[in-house]
Amino acid sequence: MNIPQKRSQVYHMLRKDCADLIYLQETHFRHMHIPNINSKCFPMWFHSTHTSASRGVSIGFGKNIPFTLAAKISDPEGRFLFLKGKISNTQITLANLYAPNKNQTRWLVQVLNSLFAEGLLILGGDLNLILDPTKDTTSKLRTISWRQHRKVQLALRDLSVSDIWRILHPDERGYTYHSRAHNTYQRLDYLFLSNGCMPAVLDARIGVSVVSDHSPVSVTVKIHDLPLKAWSWRLNDTLLEGRENRELVERKLKHYFSANCVDHTSDSIVWETHKVVLRGEVISLGTRLKKQRVKQLNSLLLQISTLESLHKNRQDCTVLESIKSLRSQVRDLLNVKSAKVL
Repeated sequence: MNIPQKRSQVYHMLRKDCADLIYLQETHFRHMHIPNINSKCFPMWFHSTHTSASRGVSIGFGKNIPFTLAAKISDPEGRFLFLKGKISNTQITLANLYAPNKNQTRWLVQVLNSLFAEGLLILGGDLNLILDPTKDTTSKLRTISWRQHRKVQLALRDLSVSDIWRILHPDERGYTYHSRAHNTYQRLDYLFLSNGCMPAVLDARIGVSVVSDHSPVSVTVKIHDLPLKAWSWRLNDTLLEGRENRELVERKLKHYFSANCVDHTSDSIVWETHKVVLRGEVISLGTRLKKQRVKQLNSLLLQISTLESLHKNRQDCTVLESIKSLRSQVRDLLNVKSAKVL
């Protein structure tokens, strides 16, 4: 996330997924060297950083989420971040974790036991741990002992949280990480929610890995009393950078003035009305371009998802190369200058 291009890719995917609350791991921010990552769509961020450009976790909020911070605990090693506060009138605790590659069980149990949960708890992150070896990995091998696994489960039970994706997909095999060294798929990234909020859960899914080597995990939860989303229009001048787009708008304006500049019509009325016409034409142009790019992006993501499912079953190297090529196309699409329009 230190690279502006990478941040732009992440923002675009978050906007596409209509994200309101974001957990990021491995941000690689350093103490006192955090770039300005605030964006118009995601104006509020909290970070846990390390002294070196490694590790790091962040929690971000969409512009329509009125979060009020009451307390914060940030790990000096950049491994976890706890926030407690309110979203509207809902008391909420947010916990973002990035577990180490070794001794993760002991680390995880220690961190979970120190968590100051209050109200609705949203716990998530990269645990570097397979919680169910029979369903969460293609190798079906246990990476930790039964006793260690039991300790993690007890720590999660004490917090009264549930693995939402597994609750909604009890028999499905879904993975968030592909280990090229071992040629296996694993589910290492999780989102846990308080058991009491289960009726408010609408959906849970595992996405496609494009800008990261991990697939995103998302959960849709209904929180009452959220303010209505505000919307105001401003001319996006990048729409007019292309010659074809400029000529289209010019033709529309010439046609408007030739049709309305008549003797019995006031010049002031014609001038003020042309702003409304111009606004409509630009909105129509932007909508059309957005639909084209979204259609192209969705097509690429669907192809990646299909090939990933094929690779999980066949472990074919040619399929993996095709996936890498499609991911590169998606990143190129996200990097084009017209992405600002969308």
